[in-house]
Amino acid sequence: MSALLISFIILLYSFQTLFCKQFSDAYPQGPDRASQVFCFLEAFSIALVTFAFNGFRFHASLPTLLLGLLNALMLFTYNTSLIKASSLGSYAFMNMVLLFGGILVPMIYSTLILNEPLSWYKYAAVAVMLVSFVLMNLKGMSLKGSGLKYFLFCGLLFLSNGFYGTLLKIQAVVQPTESREMVMLTFLLMCLPAAAGLSAKKKTGKAQPVFQFNRKSALWLAATLMSAALAVNLLILVLPLVNTVILYTVDNGGVLVLASLYSYFIFKEKFDTAKIFGVLLAVISITALSV
Repeated sequence: MSALLISFIILLYSFQTLFCKQFSDAYPQGPDRASQVFCFLEAFSIALVTFAFNGFRFHASLPTLLLGLLNALMLFTYNTSLIKASSLGSYAFMNMVLLFGGILVPMIYSTLILNEPLSWYKYAAVAVMLVSFVLMNLKGMSLKGSGLKYFLFCGLLFLSNGFYGTLLKIQAVVQPTESREMVMLTFLLMCLPAAAGLSAKKKTGKAQPVFQFNRKSALWLAATLMSAALAVNLLILVLPLVNTVILYTVDNGGVLVLASLYSYFIFKEKFDTAKIFGVLLAVISITALSV
């Protein structure tokens, strides 16, 4: 049952990535404004859908409130660092670093705090997945001209992506009946900076319409938001059932493999040798971790 749920999570997160690109390309005000609109509506819709799945109830203890606040800070740091790093240097290197963080930080928590060590071959499978991340992002991974600020934001991405997943797990251990409250808090609090970004004026001083959709962009946005909301709610169901390291390694690797396949078959991106080997290694790692 857990394997089936994880497969759905991977599929939904990959759909989120695919549909978000389509939304960004179709949004009338351009990709920069599309990113601001998406950040706000994603946070609001995930909180709303989670509230509905929770029977329109909200009851959070103090530990969940504090962890939700901290995780909202991690999510804000992640989104801010993603924007800053992508404007300062290599997107491929940045993507590799955040993927590493999404696995290594939860692995430290799982192994040292939860005392959930893996067998040697599963640690080897995790290492293979990390190598696959390098190979799949090798094309375009040029650090020429990258300054200290770029590496600082990459470091923040590593930590924030890792701590986001780790804090979800911590809350599931501390207050297992309040995982949906944790998600609601995290994303509702994220609505505040996202709303501030939406209402900000351009350097020209002219205010922009808050939302401006055409039919195509609205449909892609709806599909993206539904994929994201369902994926998060499935994730919190699986967290208590599966080893944290295995879950996040398979999830991150599976999403990246599907995203690569979408790029090849839908957007006609050509694979180089490194990317082909990267995809193959990721599949081998997922297989080994699933046994």
